[in-house]
Amino acid sequence: MFVESYTDLDLIKQAELTNMKRLATCLLILAVLIYITASIFEGQATWIGFVAATAEAAMIGAIADWFAVTALFRHPLGLAIPHTAIIPNKKDVIAQQFGSFVQRNFLSEDVISRKIRTMNLSRRVAAWTLEKENAQAIAEQITAGLAGVVRVMNDEDIQVMIEGKIRDRIRETSFAPMIGELLSFVTSGRRQQYLFDSAVDFCLYLLEDSDHDIKTKVGQETPWWFPTSVDSAIYKRIVRSTSKMLYEIQVDVLHPIRKRMIKSMNQFMDDLKHSPDIAEKEIAIKRDVLEQLAVRDFTVSLWTDIKHLLLEQSENPDAELKQAIEDAVIRFGQTILEDEALSTKINGWAEDSGRYLIRTYGHEVADLIADTIENWDPQATAERIELQIGRDLQFIRINGTVIGGMAGLLIHTLTVVPGILGFSF
Repeated sequence: MFVESYTDLDLIKQAELTNMKRLATCLLILAVLIYITASIFEGQATWIGFVAATAEAAMIGAIADWFAVTALFRHPLGLAIPHTAIIPNKKDVIAQQFGSFVQRNFLSEDVISRKIRTMNLSRRVAAWTLEKENAQAIAEQITAGLAGVVRVMNDEDIQVMIEGKIRDRIRETSFAPMIGELLSFVTSGRRQQYLFDSAVDFCLYLLEDSDHDIKTKVGQETPWWFPTSVDSAIYKRIVRSTSKMLYEIQVDVLHPIRKRMIKSMNQFMDDLKHSPDIAEKEIAIKRDVLEQLAVRDFTVSLWTDIKHLLLEQSENPDAELKQAIEDAVIRFGQTILEDEALSTKINGWAEDSGRYLIRTYGHEVADLIADTIENWDPQATAERIELQIGRDLQFIRINGTVIGGMAGLLIHTLTVVPGILGFSF
């Protein structure tokens, strides 16, 4: 059985309960003493009868209410009178009823939903996060949590997982169609002509910039006995012919070479997206790349670098990660306060979440309450409940003493006074 330990507050309540019990008991003893004294001297004066009747009724009321209050928690005077010690004997029934009561009246969907709706959680949380100290605390907790998770992870397992995920992602991703789509976008519309013209301009620039190199190469490739004038003529013919062809391609959008090159470019992009041969070549290339030692070293070092970075950031109070999280928290709070639609949506999510949690787990809370009370020691349970409400119950004893005395006085008055006055009923 579970027995809860007493706290300082419980000790204070225990002292208050003891004082109230003493007060109620003292009133009972006072009524007894008054009754005994009045009974001894009752024949000496009429008014003493009123005192005796009042004390007698107060004594009876005090004893009756003492019995009623005591019977809730234990057997009065240790006597196993039926229907006494109600709480210890009915503890399990009370536990089930209390659990059901809490679920019906405090953990219902309507109650929780109404409470969440009136709280306006989104704006409360947003205003709270705008406080720099709170945003810093959130950033500290997040970075500390990340560092804690990182520390307990097995490095080898994480490295194997990362390597497997990277390899799987590379194998599953078709890069050729992506490159083809990218090139199609880059060269779509008039951009294709602009790019082609830029390429021709670049070739012309290279031709002009390589003038000396071309001339030297022509001299090296012709026989030694060729006159220099012949080498120069060959060089000029090559350069002029090439330049002329490039200029013609540039100014004539229907030039056959230009059309063939654009057609070849379009065919290449289409092959990247749809050709089975290129797809097979891509698979082979990826297989060769994944077998490279550098790729393995990268996957192994990736987790080490991430772990080192997270630990370093968590230990540094001025770390960029903490500052970034703090700024993000503050921006998030500002966005909620400025965006009424977002605030309303978050409140709706909170309300729906509350309803879901209550609908799904409300009965488990009730069961937890019931099981917890059922596991308490019966006597300890009675003492615990008495400690919480016993002080107020002692007022029943006090009120019973006072009200009983007043009732006795009234009855005695109604019985005796008419006779004294010569009336009869």
